[in-house]
Amino acid sequence: MSLESKKTEWGIVGMGVMGTNLSRNFASHGYSLAIYNRYVKGKEEQIALKQKKKFPELKNALAFESLANFVSSIKRPRKIIILITAGSALKLFLKKLVPLLSKGDIIIDGGNSHYKETEKVNSQLKKKDIYFLGMGISGGDKGALKGPSLMIGGDKEAYKIVAKDLEKASAKGVKGKPCCSYLGDRGAGHFVKIIHNGIEYAEMQLIAEIFSLLMETLEGEINSIQKELESWQKSSSESYLLGITSEILKYEENNDFFINKITDSASTKGTGAWASESGISMGYPNSLMVSALHARFTSNMKTKRENLSKIITLKKGDATISIKKLKIIYDMCRLINHHQGFEMIKNSNQAHGWNIKPDLIANLWSEGCIIKSRLMKTLEKEFKIKASILEMNVFKKNLSESQTNWNSMLNYAAARLIPIPCISSSWNFLISATQEKSIGNLIQAQRDYFGAHGIIPLNNKEVKIINGPWRSKN
Repeated sequence: MSLESKKTEWGIVGMGVMGTNLSRNFASHGYSLAIYNRYVKGKEEQIALKQKKKFPELKNALAFESLANFVSSIKRPRKIIILITAGSALKLFLKKLVPLLSKGDIIIDGGNSHYKETEKVNSQLKKKDIYFLGMGISGGDKGALKGPSLMIGGDKEAYKIVAKDLEKASAKGVKGKPCCSYLGDRGAGHFVKIIHNGIEYAEMQLIAEIFSLLMETLEGEINSIQKELESWQKSSSESYLLGITSEILKYEENNDFFINKITDSASTKGTGAWASESGISMGYPNSLMVSALHARFTSNMKTKRENLSKIITLKKGDATISIKKLKIIYDMCRLINHHQGFEMIKNSNQAHGWNIKPDLIANLWSEGCIIKSRLMKTLEKEFKIKASILEMNVFKKNLSESQTNWNSMLNYAAARLIPIPCISSSWNFLISATQEKSIGNLIQAQRDYFGAHGIIPLNNKEVKIINGPWRSKN
């Protein structure tokens, strides 16, 4: 037996929760592994070895805290998945790793890197004949262990080498199709992961707004709210996020619900802001993602909120709404959120020369990931028929049911002083996107008046830009 044949099939870097669970996943599928974690005296010592001893799946894995020995233990072409913090930490690690690699080796970045940074690294490593794949991973620690959703971009030649293994380790979606796919060159995989997280932000905010509305309608009875959401979970509204919300509301501590013991300040990471920025950069209205992000910013203003609540007194009005209407509007808002996210992916095809198909993405997101839902499985089928969610039967059905209920929703929230930024954004997008005539003419006239930006007259077949008559006076 040759020395090379004794080496491992895969190397995984970073033995945090995600890295450890993905390692266990790979090992349970029969792959031989080398696992590595950095050495930091007094803080991170023998981490890989400790994880190997802790989990039976890793008993045959080779554990390292010497990077050179780790690299040497992997068969060529080496296949290495990196699961460490994106940004500067990844850059520093790559500086140490790359000199140890050989032509044809494959690095897979499984962190939440910005897709533009992935593109830079991909370009740099191509010059060294080293493959680089950006792999968006969704599903949290449980997904990493049981089967995540994997969104992959970069060198197609490299993907062909690793595809079988990654597909085997991934979740299985519609009709058993792997929730793993090559999406395009450069940063395509990480871009799609950014959009996934933008949809996730809005989905979480929508549920939180519904919770707030139910707290008002059901007079703070969390038991009743929990049971209501649990019933929604058994309907077409089913989703992973709705399911865990229902579970969260069951927990009690010292005769009080644990949810009441959590500070009302929600953290953010880079992907939420990146998703919002992506819509802005491509000129597409991703208003629900932006609203969800800003809602978190506002939640973080806790001291200011507390102070302002003592200075400014707003009076509640009288209004009522049925729980049935809340559910109808919730379902409609989710469709609009998903529409905005998928349209961003469609626009990215034009901007970056990708060919990311929406039905493929819907399958990737049907299992294994944080935004998996019954709706996603429906979209996977419908995208084969219609290119836009707003044209689908599922949207038309929800529209006919929801249209008469929007006034009740908006009036109730306004009267009872309940902020609903994502629900309001859904309504504003719907009515704005479906109006034949917008107020854009006035905006453009204002721009021309103060800055000579020009206007396009109606029925101008040549699309000739002119200035308005006010320019002669300026």
